[in-house]
Amino acid sequence: MSRAAEFLKRDDSILLLVDVQKTLLDPCVRREDLKKNCRALIETSKVFQIPIIFTTNNAEKLGGFLPELVEMAKDPVVINKFEFSCFENEEIRKTIDSLQRKTVILAGIESHVCIFHTGAHALRLGYRVDLVTDAVSSRSEENRLIGIKRLEQAGAIMSSTEMVIFELLNRAGTEEFRKLLPLLKTL
Repeated sequence: MSRAAEFLKRDDSILLLVDVQKTLLDPCVRREDLKKNCRALIETSKVFQIPIIFTTNNAEKLGGFLPELVEMAKDPVVINKFEFSCFENEEIRKTIDSLQRKTVILAGIESHVCIFHTGAHALRLGYRVDLVTDAVSSRSEENRLIGIKRLEQAGAIMSSTEMVIFELLNRAGTEEFRKLLPLLKTL
């Protein structure tokens, strides 16, 4: 059976939000969708107690992760890096390894650089990677799409924000469903 046929598991997932910094985001395509969908992913992760890791690229020069997103998380973990792949950064890799979860729900920027490098590296390390395609961006639509396509070819699972939420919910009528219903109506 293909890994793409398997549903996300709440207790085996982490949300990795990569480099959503104002300086990097401003020139990107679909930036408002990316912010809206990152908010939804953070809110969903909080409901299911899925760990969230925020990364920044050279924060001293490029600024921090968007404060309005970081502030949504309880006890946010924000780690700065200079590497394109988050898994090349020792602190990020140790943090992810310490969680003992094997599924990375991946979103952020830029699709063809840090998202691609991180996703491809995670796949080589044996992680399942769910790329949230409506929560990634690049400075051009062409680069956004080629990063997505290349990760799909590498074995990542393509998802959307709504797919991720419904996979984690798995059914209606639960307390979690009631909590997330207002959010789902905005997507």
